[in-house]
Amino acid sequence: MRASSASSDKAVLAAVALSGTLLPLNSTMLAVALPDIASGTGGGVAASSWLVTAYVVAMATLGPFAGRLGDRLGRRRILLWGLFAFAAASAAAGLAPSLELLIAARLGQAVAGSLVFPNAMALLRDALAEGRRAAGFGLLGSAVGVAAAIGPALGGVLVGAFGWRAIFLVNVPVVAAAIVLSLRALPSGAPAAARVRSARGQRRRDWAQPLRIPVFGAATAAVGLSNLAMYGTLLAVPVVLAGRPGWSAADAGLALAMLSVAMIAVALLGGRLADRRGHRLPAASGLALLTFAGAMLAVMGARPSAVGLAGALLLAGVGLGLANAALQTAAIEAVEPRHAALAAGLFSTGRYAGSIVSALLLAALLGHDSSHAAAFFAITAVAAAASALLALRLEGALPRTAALEGTQA
Repeated sequence: MRASSASSDKAVLAAVALSGTLLPLNSTMLAVALPDIASGTGGGVAASSWLVTAYVVAMATLGPFAGRLGDRLGRRRILLWGLFAFAAASAAAGLAPSLELLIAARLGQAVAGSLVFPNAMALLRDALAEGRRAAGFGLLGSAVGVAAAIGPALGGVLVGAFGWRAIFLVNVPVVAAAIVLSLRALPSGAPAAARVRSARGQRRRDWAQPLRIPVFGAATAAVGLSNLAMYGTLLAVPVVLAGRPGWSAADAGLALAMLSVAMIAVALLGGRLADRRGHRLPAASGLALLTFAGAMLAVMGARPSAVGLAGALLLAGVGLGLANAALQTAAIEAVEPRHAALAAGLFSTGRYAGSIVSALLLAALLGHDSSHAAAFFAITAVAAAASALLALRLEGALPRTAALEGTQA
């Protein structure tokens, strides 16, 4: 029985992982293609940056609505709609004759992606038993991290060989594979909300229900603050190193790879630790490491040493790897199952909000030079410290039965 369950879990994880990796892959692939898009469409780099901005803002705002839609109409159904729409929007982007139509297609990708991600998270929560969920989210986090890490290299190869349109058209076969896996592996149960016939007032209360749960609020705020620290570090380090003699763009990329590789490598360990010991320990300890890394970067400021920078980024990656699965599992497990996709959408909005705020801070403090690097990194350290304090509000040690179930899995 356990072998059959494990096989089913793996199939669900594969379907969710392939669907979930579309979003980070399409963010990081695009970064290397922007100069070619600007020259190819005649829109200029500044106008082409709307391809990034529109995507992030749309993903940040639409997640809760897409999650609520999945809770009411069926998560598998909405996820599949999102995948079909993502393929159509990607094809439209690859064939777009102008920058304006390309931005419109990119917005279509964002709308479709917002349908996919929260419902994929809720389906994963439904499929995995308590005691195995955090490990599942840890594996998903590793897959998403790998997709984000290989995006620039894959984008560079595609642009070099086939032109910028290829980074959009390559999504079509990938999405087709995700649709096939999802049809085979994901459960097609009745919509969670169909079991509760709500009046209008009850539906309004349903929207607010996750926000009234302290653990959910703490986990969502913590992921927003930790993402501010992480995204700010990823953006600021290249800016700081660009002003230092002897450092190239390749050196900056190699340094940041330490953060990504450490985060990916530790993600499964963080998930397993959360399954066995509760969410509080890996989340709070991981975010404490992220705080220490931010403090190291603040002390070094605009003049980081190679060893100091490597150590800080390695610590940040380990800390994020320990914390991410615990935060995500704590948020989604805190709410009633019928609100799981809505909760996943709100959690995703918190994550994107942190990224947007960090980009605004970067423009304000490091937009002209790196002289305010110490202040910027100090802000990221404070954000990480606040997220660590919030993580202390998560559940501590799991009940013995849950811990034993996780050990046997």
